[in-house]
Amino acid sequence: MTVLSVVRDASTSLGLEIPSVLFSNTTRTWVEMCALVNECARQILEEYDWSRLKKVASVTGDGTLTAFPLAADFDRMVMNANLWGPSFTYYPQQQVADFNDWLELVSYDTGSWDQRWSIFGGNLNILPALPSLETLSYGYISNWVVNGTQATFTADTDTFTLDERLLKLCVIYNWKSLKGQDYVGDLQRYEDALSMARFKDPGSRPNITSGSRRRFPTGQSFP
Repeated sequence: MTVLSVVRDASTSLGLEIPSVLFSNTTRTWVEMCALVNECARQILEEYDWSRLKKVASVTGDGTLTAFPLAADFDRMVMNANLWGPSFTYYPQQQVADFNDWLELVSYDTGSWDQRWSIFGGNLNILPALPSLETLSYGYISNWVVNGTQATFTADTDTFTLDERLLKLCVIYNWKSLKGQDYVGDLQRYEDALSMARFKDPGSRPNITSGSRRRFPTGQSFP
């Protein structure tokens, strides 16, 4: 379903004229709707770590570099994110969440320390510098919620990467809220749909098979 179709369906519920075009329409109603549908897409993105938006990025050291640009579509790290590589099977890097702690860290000789990492300045920062050809990977949430290749709707034929019904319900309640209309029931319908979408998301629950689960390649197992 295209974004135009989503807006047309929402317009039916809102009692609005059904638009034949959206992003090329200069009427105030549809200019507002274009902004709103993008805001709603962003809202849904931030509601949950959707499995469809989870990706893996890797960085490779050269022995000197300590700052690595984040992926072009980076929005945020996955929950409980860490960096992983062949040399860090048991003890992954340690995140430094407080920027002041990072500033204190760089004031010392970190050459012999276990590696730490922090995100700032649009970079993944790692100290001490990764050895040459050492590769680390991390999981992140992409901000490409449109067509799987862009962050915002710009054309009527664009499609939403996530649940289109959820986008429609989000548009309906937010439109009513902006216009000072009663939106309590519509908000409840959105929240119910959001709860169900999160429950059905493949990444929302661990997939545990019977018997032991192996985490480490050495053969050590845990019940």
